[in-house]
Amino acid sequence: ARGAPPVAVVGSGPSGLACAHDLALLGYRVTVFEASDTPGGMLTAGIPEYRLPREIVRAEIQAILDLGVELQLNTPLGSHRTLGDLRRQGYQACFVAVGAGRARELRIPGAELDGILKAVDFLLNVNRGYRVDLGGRVLVIGGGNVAMDAARTAARVRLAGEVPGGAPSPSTSWPAEVEERDVGLHTALDVSRTARRLGAREVQVICLESWAEMPAAREEIDQARTEGVVMHPGFGPKQFLGLDRRVTGVEALRVASVFDPDGRFNPKFTPETETLFWADTVIVAIGQAPDLPFLSPEDGVQLDRRGLIMVNPETLATTAPGVFAGGDVAFGPRIVIDAVADGKRAAWSIHQYLQGFMAPVRMQAGLRAVPPTGRQRPAYLVTPRRPVPCLPVERRIGIAEVELGYSEPEAVAQASRCLQCSIQTVFDPGKCILCAACVDICPQYCLKLVPLAQLQGDETVDREIATRLPSGAWGTAMIKDETACTRCGLCAERCPTGAITMAELSFQESLTLETTQEAA
Repeated sequence: ARGAPPVAVVGSGPSGLACAHDLALLGYRVTVFEASDTPGGMLTAGIPEYRLPREIVRAEIQAILDLGVELQLNTPLGSHRTLGDLRRQGYQACFVAVGAGRARELRIPGAELDGILKAVDFLLNVNRGYRVDLGGRVLVIGGGNVAMDAARTAARVRLAGEVPGGAPSPSTSWPAEVEERDVGLHTALDVSRTARRLGAREVQVICLESWAEMPAAREEIDQARTEGVVMHPGFGPKQFLGLDRRVTGVEALRVASVFDPDGRFNPKFTPETETLFWADTVIVAIGQAPDLPFLSPEDGVQLDRRGLIMVNPETLATTAPGVFAGGDVAFGPRIVIDAVADGKRAAWSIHQYLQGFMAPVRMQAGLRAVPPTGRQRPAYLVTPRRPVPCLPVERRIGIAEVELGYSEPEAVAQASRCLQCSIQTVFDPGKCILCAACVDICPQYCLKLVPLAQLQGDETVDREIATRLPSGAWGTAMIKDETACTRCGLCAERCPTGAITMAELSFQESLTLETTQEAA
């Protein structure tokens, strides 16, 4: 893109850096504006170093800068520099990736007491090397990954060889109903683990959710509990307690339910179940939101009811021409890889916008038959999953990285456990005689024959049934649970009519240029 116009990226977190990287490869002159004195966003300000070594982050950022990307630190957008100013300075497009750096607050009695910290501020100070005096007892409010990490970090400076708190073994005490959940909000786990690393004698976590509802990943909770962080799920804070303007604890109530029947967040508490949790410091980790003081009505950038920037989910274009947004500022707190994906998507959308064409990437699927005969059991069933080796608890001091990584033979063995998701079963309803042989032989019980009268689905399912069968006609549907299928091929081998075959699904990207007056 010789002579391509300059592009501004606001925010040097994973989304902004990914966008700058791809735009630089496309030939654009990219300037990244960062409000703080350190690039990286939550990679350096929020994630503790024992989880993500800083030399790795610095090397990745330097590789992007080496492409010709200009980085301006200590240059926040605000009253002295707005989106309109960037346009007047010659930037033809802008990608807003400022993240969600404003911590949500608990508006309950006692919130003004000293010793109550916001998780984002706490992590920022710790990661910048500032001393944070927490006292001996720390209470973290929240159920995400970041809170657990911060609590672990606060107790890190302890006598070598002492296992903090006599931690129970997660493998023997974990509730049976808990399954691994979406990573969701990370704040609570990072806070609790960080608190542990800073030397807190006792770190406890309370959260509204039950064990099964906690948004944190199970492995993160396991690590925190191994290091002595004590969990109290199913409690909601009622008020902060204090003495001489200093917090001394939290009075909490048992939670009756977190969500209403429609799935909306609407906590209900059980009366007369007050429980006291004493603490020298309370760290609130209940979520984050964007801080957008630089936006004005003249910019034309609309926000949704949560205060997030409204974007087209496909192009990440905002309601203002030439302004794009992605990462946490548009979708709320998520994991790093989602932010990176947004940055890459935004870079391509900006390229389309500036070049005056719309070029959708269209996926063309292809199928290649895979004979089922002789297929072995999937490797992930033969080779057990081995957790990533970690430092012993007594050696988890300071910023020492917890996960040691696999050796080369271990990495090869674990990689061989690939599910081979590209190999799929293909059903030909015209050949099916409803014998249910495939249902009987399936070792994962992922196939089921269901009468259409019992089938419930969305509008697409209803429309498909109405198209294929007249009203009132009898029929049967084959239902498959893709999450349980192991691609073993037994159903294809067993099928007497060849109605089920195995095929490898492949994709080919194609680019179709469609010049549009609007894009021009």
